[in-house]
Amino acid sequence: MITWDSRHGAILLPNIDDDDGDGAADADDELINGDDDLLDLSPMVLSALPSASGKATLTIDVPEEIRSAVRLFVLRGGADPASAASYDLAALPYVLMGDALHDETHFAVEGRTVVTSTTGGGFDGQVRIQGSLDADAAKALGLDETQRTSTAVMRVAPVLFQYNTAPTKRVLYSDEGRDTQSLVDGITPAAMADGALSILGMDLSLVGGAGDVWAQDYIDFAVMTRPTVGGVQQIRVAVHSAQTDRDAGNMAMKYFRGKDYGSVYIFDEKGSASDSSYSMNSFGNWDVIPPYDKGDEHYPLGRNLWGSTGKAGTSPDPVFADFVRAQAVQPEVNIDTSWLFVGHVDEFTSFVKSRSARGFAFLVADTTLARSMLQGLVDAGKGSTPMFVGLTTYDFNGNSSPAEVSVSDVLANADLMAESQKAQMYIDEGRQKLKDAIGLGDDEIVMMPGLFEEIDGGGLAYVPGTVNLLHLDGRVVIPDPFGPSIDGADFWKTDLTKRLAPLGLELYYADDWYTFHINAGEVHCGSNVERDMPLKWWETGR
Repeated sequence: MITWDSRHGAILLPNIDDDDGDGAADADDELINGDDDLLDLSPMVLSALPSASGKATLTIDVPEEIRSAVRLFVLRGGADPASAASYDLAALPYVLMGDALHDETHFAVEGRTVVTSTTGGGFDGQVRIQGSLDADAAKALGLDETQRTSTAVMRVAPVLFQYNTAPTKRVLYSDEGRDTQSLVDGITPAAMADGALSILGMDLSLVGGAGDVWAQDYIDFAVMTRPTVGGVQQIRVAVHSAQTDRDAGNMAMKYFRGKDYGSVYIFDEKGSASDSSYSMNSFGNWDVIPPYDKGDEHYPLGRNLWGSTGKAGTSPDPVFADFVRAQAVQPEVNIDTSWLFVGHVDEFTSFVKSRSARGFAFLVADTTLARSMLQGLVDAGKGSTPMFVGLTTYDFNGNSSPAEVSVSDVLANADLMAESQKAQMYIDEGRQKLKDAIGLGDDEIVMMPGLFEEIDGGGLAYVPGTVNLLHLDGRVVIPDPFGPSIDGADFWKTDLTKRLAPLGLELYYADDWYTFHINAGEVHCGSNVERDMPLKWWETGR
């Protein structure tokens, strides 16, 4: 069977954007929706057969099982190929007869869906368009049985998910007024440091999702591309989380879908296996390791990373996971996040730019380091120094209490220390798995001090989780840890500066205590980013 590879075949864009602004994906109708839409279709030419008889027929078709994935339009003879109005729908199977074969026939091929699955019965993105001469015509032209059929092989462009070190295009957050203002106040100086980045507050009332402050979780962003004569044609993609009752995720379709911007919403119609797996479908549990090489292994577009145990109750939606896997160009790595109350990879891991030869560093939470730092203060006679000064905390029943606590009392909290020790076992396991997968040296891993408390059987950041940060082109927005003040400076921030500044990072802090931290999230959970990804994925060999 003829197959597509990086040197043979063509590329087909899933035409899921909305160039004509009618609110529907362009592939949903049987039209080319204007000249801009035509750019999203791939050209195909049927060679002329000037010696074909007047009775000759040539039938163009695709396998029955993928007809819903592709559509053909045929250019009227002598018409302008750059005008959408010059094309007519070529219903499959499409038959050309007699004189129609004497000249080239030009088609525009429309991809109607993204690659969806690696399993049998799913769409794997391989499209074969076959043209077959009738047997008598082939014989008259001196063609044998194998020569009377020609096949155009196309691959549907994969959805490329973005990684943290790709250039930032725009910063986003849920616009919930006062509830998200302190987050915005922390992000703005970092976003505007070079005057280049815009910040979008998403109005979730447009989709009935008001109150969902977790901008990282209900939507993610990606890109699809194909080569053209003049360069590259691109469609950005907004991806709805695999959570069917998460109204905020409808922003993917209702707000972002437009010209050269598509949307994807894929989920298991049987529903999530458990409350835990539902939370794991939030995009805080999905990340992409930046591009890297490890010996003979090359990952020029990075690797998808998500928290999963392989068991249904502690893993994300299997249909969505298979969709991500099916894109094939960013092979996956999984680590266990089931030990966490929320269950997201961003609670203890992150990737940022660095001055290293690799170009990025791996940040990982470390509770042993946090305990050692606090014990050092006690040993220095500063155990009475308070943390979380002036702050209030709330339990999940809404009961409030002062958050302020001394360093000594934190260390004396047996339950907190036990949960942090338990968390460290899982963190060490995840860190080692990623270290091995990437081939990281110890000098490429930065430990971020943190503690975890037990909430309803799972671990949750006790000190605002500083690893749960937003990275913007070498600038990082970190949750304000509200650490003990030592010699007039926040002890935690002083330590972070020593750890992160040598990487070449600029540090900024956001107060996320009330809206995010005490509600089981941090800066990364409350923010999102559109990034500019490398476009020529077909040059990667995957």
